[in-house]
Amino acid sequence: MKRRPVVYLTVLFTALAGITTARADSDARALLERMSMAARTLNYSGTFVYQHQGQLDAMQIVHSSDGGDERERLMSLTGAKREILRDNQVVTCILGDSESVHVNRSRPRSPFPASFPKSLEGLEQLYSFNLGDEDRVAGLACRVIDVRPRDTFRYGRRFCVHADTYMMLRSELTDLRGETVEQMMFTSVSFPKHISKKELLPDLNGADYTWKFEPEVSQDEPGSDGDNMRWEVIRVPEGFVLTDHNWHQLSAHDPGVEHWVYSDGLASVSVYIEKAPRDHDSYQGVTHRGALNAYGTMVEGHYVTVVGEVPMKTVELIGNSVQIR
Repeated sequence: MKRRPVVYLTVLFTALAGITTARADSDARALLERMSMAARTLNYSGTFVYQHQGQLDAMQIVHSSDGGDERERLMSLTGAKREILRDNQVVTCILGDSESVHVNRSRPRSPFPASFPKSLEGLEQLYSFNLGDEDRVAGLACRVIDVRPRDTFRYGRRFCVHADTYMMLRSELTDLRGETVEQMMFTSVSFPKHISKKELLPDLNGADYTWKFEPEVSQDEPGSDGDNMRWEVIRVPEGFVLTDHNWHQLSAHDPGVEHWVYSDGLASVSVYIEKAPRDHDSYQGVTHRGALNAYGTMVEGHYVTVVGEVPMKTVELIGNSVQIR
């Protein structure tokens, strides 16, 4: 038998390894896309825990999907009594501790409880997708998928996807070292064929509570408060694009808050700009809660606040690049 040169064998093994890796990445992406679809189309009911900053909260969820008509009810099981009701039009938050009800318009959202888009198109440039080992969550077999960022401006994610229904049973947000920053995990979950309307009704009676409705979004151009100012964000990390831009006013006399949303398809960052009170220039600093980081600064007599589930360097970079056009 003719001996193969070492270089030939090395190239061959490298090519085979590349094919295997590409196939594994493709399998991981396909599983994630099924996971995203399952969270929107399945009926499910269960209890999950949310761990962040050394704190553990428990919640119950009921989700119904009927021909594209989604309805969802979230109830806190620890701490203050709170409920969130969601359908295709409205999100209603009933807060028992403050005896208030907040009603907002329902916007397109990622599957609960993980934040993940319907399509992975374009994300391959920003993240790698890797199939992990098999595991068990809430007594159910699941497959681990590791989503790793290709730079230091975004967090990674780790999911465990149910082998039968493709439902996400565990979600972890990971830092640049791959360590878990926060985690959500089902402790029990079922997939009933039918969910009754009664199961989606709140336990809390908010009739006597203070009701607050989301203010209308003004269609006027930013700067309509009389200053005729236009703002721009000069620098954002690669892959982040502007996905939403609103101008909120609580009243006709309110100067309003300009709101920008940037997303890479998985992570998102909000930029808020509002006029500061006269002679007020002491607005600077950073803060965080779990994976959520915030950076505030003053620009030309305006508060600039940047918030997102991204590393601190990302919100600082964006915040320091806001300027008047």
